[in-house]
Amino acid sequence: MSPSALYSGTVYHERFRPTQHRFSYQIHLFWLNLDELERLESSVKHFSFMHRALVQFRSTDYLGIHNGNVKQAVLNKIVQLGGPSFKPAASDNGTADMQPACEVCMLGQLRTFGMYFSPVNFYFVRPAGASLFTHMLAEVSNTPWHERHYYLVDMATQDDTQKAFHVSPFNPMDMTYKWRISQPAAKFAMTMDCHQQDRDFSAGLQLHRAPLTSQSLKAALFKIPSMTVKTVTGIYWQALKLWLKRTPVYSHPNN
Repeated sequence: MSPSALYSGTVYHERFRPTQHRFSYQIHLFWLNLDELERLESSVKHFSFMHRALVQFRSTDYLGIHNGNVKQAVLNKIVQLGGPSFKPAASDNGTADMQPACEVCMLGQLRTFGMYFSPVNFYFVRPAGASLFTHMLAEVSNTPWHERHYYLVDMATQDDTQKAFHVSPFNPMDMTYKWRISQPAAKFAMTMDCHQQDRDFSAGLQLHRAPLTSQSLKAALFKIPSMTVKTVTGIYWQALKLWLKRTPVYSHPNN
């Protein structure tokens, strides 16, 4: 079982064409085993998934669900995208256990001080008894449109994905995503390169893991009180820089 944790480190974006531009920020992201929420509720001060708190895992913030189980919503979305169905496990007497035969962990942002926006959350799925995560579901959100889209990545093959969702007005739609994703462990790295004919843009994470405790949560909030504020501010600040560099702008395809 992968215990819940805090990942801290760097997110970076680098643009190669037609405008050169690079930035990086220090961030923290939560690694939540979705079977551990009740334990975290009782053991981590200022965290809750049932009530308002300084840091809250609110199920309605994820996967567009209005209520219910985020773990099951992840599994349902994987099936909708053509991925495998994680069936209940067979017990020793040949009957089926009630719990899905898999582990789902989320790497993403939580509601902090009542505010929430996350440009992307990642859900890693591992079958029962497996040592490696087999699939990653990326939940991508855009601003100011507040739309969502989902990409499913097989961790074994990490096949290229055609872009199907408008996020940055400085990237066209006709792009291909090339993924490089490590297995979540003491260190975690992810790179997503965006290609037309050559590599035009790259985004990535370089993170290290620490246990999620009352003390580590307090330290993370002291360093970055609100990832939501930092994220949204950074998005518009970097957009202004790109605009001043006269980077071509692509309108939302539905406009």
